[in-house]
Amino acid sequence: MGTQDLSSVRAWVDVDLGALVANYDSLQERAKPRVGMLPVVKADAYGVGFCPVVRALEPRQPWGYGVAAVAEGLELRERGIDRRVVLLFSTPEELDLAAEASLTPGIGDLEALERYRACAKRVDRRLPFHLEIDTGIGRCGFHHAAVADWLPRVLEACEAELEWEGTFAHFHSADEEDEQPSREQWKRFQQCVQSFPDGAGGVHHVAASVSATRWPEYGADLLRPGLFLYGGTGGNEAILPQPVITVRARVTAVRDVPAGWTASYGATYKAEGPSRWATLAIGYADGVPRALSNNGVVTFGDQQAPIIGRVCMDVIVVDVTGLEGVVPGSVCTVIGGSPNAPTSLQAVADRCDTITYDILTGLSRRLPRRYNVVAQS
Repeated sequence: MGTQDLSSVRAWVDVDLGALVANYDSLQERAKPRVGMLPVVKADAYGVGFCPVVRALEPRQPWGYGVAAVAEGLELRERGIDRRVVLLFSTPEELDLAAEASLTPGIGDLEALERYRACAKRVDRRLPFHLEIDTGIGRCGFHHAAVADWLPRVLEACEAELEWEGTFAHFHSADEEDEQPSREQWKRFQQCVQSFPDGAGGVHHVAASVSATRWPEYGADLLRPGLFLYGGTGGNEAILPQPVITVRARVTAVRDVPAGWTASYGATYKAEGPSRWATLAIGYADGVPRALSNNGVVTFGDQQAPIIGRVCMDVIVVDVTGLEGVVPGSVCTVIGGSPNAPTSLQAVADRCDTITYDILTGLSRRLPRRYNVVAQS
């Protein structure tokens, strides 16, 4: 996780693991003291880098990790991580693999429950699971209002084959200004779990990144942070995370062009007068959204340069007319920086009419990640 020599690399991502751990700590401190942490490291830790992120968080001794695919859980096991791993989503065929690797699946319907019971019988041991309740998100989960129908079957399965380790739900509008939908979902969750027999249901977790900042009272037993850890924002957070990633790129060429000269495919940009343009060694194959064509900026220190023409697979062109010191080999920031920077995650997402999750998880593996060293405390 130390520094890496990037002197000859065309483009890369700088990752501040110290900021990531600070984001983790800020959520933990905001929650009630008894609340544990289930950091979500799915999708290569939201594009930041699965293994370095887990190594950085391990000294904090989280309750477990959340993933969305069996392959992600298997990689944790292969890396020697023996904490609980909660498989938030799974296909029916993945339940056997989850059992073999001691992953804990989320179960949200009776068919999956029976499949998992069969797995337990085959391996001849009780298998843990987390029960998902649908309080309104509509993707999966046992319907909160039908608890009288499904609860007896769940309790029956837990008599011998299964261990009910946890119960969870997802807020669908935690990032919206209107708090009422989330308050209603929390109420539904509470009413549902209150109908469980004493001692049933295990640990409860509902709050993810945005909801954990807005409503510490919804912390339940575990927080399930994802985006916030990686410096992203969803909207209406009560506190903001420290930035974690910065995407850098090198200048490959600088040239002076006459008035009327056009940039990139489709000639969608034309120079209004004599100009100086720089070509950057980064493109949409690296994760720079094509929606930034004629729509984004990069920064050389505190100097801004607009992206002109279409973003290409491997390069983009920027207008550096009047900027000092931009030469072949110069390094610029394409994505990242402080929350109010023109290249911040949120600013880039806004320009592309998308969300910061999309920008983070879109960063290509072609971009090397350079991680700082986290001081242990």
